[in-house]
Amino acid sequence: MSAKRWSVSAVSSGDQPLEMFCDGKPLVTESPGIMEGVSPVEHLLIAVATCFALSCRGALVARQMRWPVFEVKVTGVKALDLPSRLESIGIEVAFGNDVSSDDAESLAAAAKQLCTVTNTFAGAPVVISITNRVRSSSR
Repeated sequence: MSAKRWSVSAVSSGDQPLEMFCDGKPLVTESPGIMEGVSPVEHLLIAVATCFALSCRGALVARQMRWPVFEVKVTGVKALDLPSRLESIGIEVAFGNDVSSDDAESLAAAAKQLCTVTNTFAGAPVVISITNRVRSSSR
């Protein structure tokens, strides 16, 4: 049995807003914040891709470099055993030919330091609390 896989990408085209893709298909929001057909795991991977791409942009600004076209692809692989979770999350960054290999390595390392989402995986505990009331919605 092979593990389920998810893949999302954030594409940066200079100073334009990030373009997001889920399994190669563009993500389109019908209304603010709602993406039809996107699973919770894909939302998690979107957060990783977005944060890492914005962190790459932050590293470019810090180095006063022009924003090249680049893509951050994030892949999640589900663990085969319980509890249900992702066994691994991979981040692949592809810069255009106008970024040298040394600069690409340096930018990715700087982005790793800046990315709040990926750094959170390094040890933030998940604390679950139970309350005795359901808050009513304003519907």
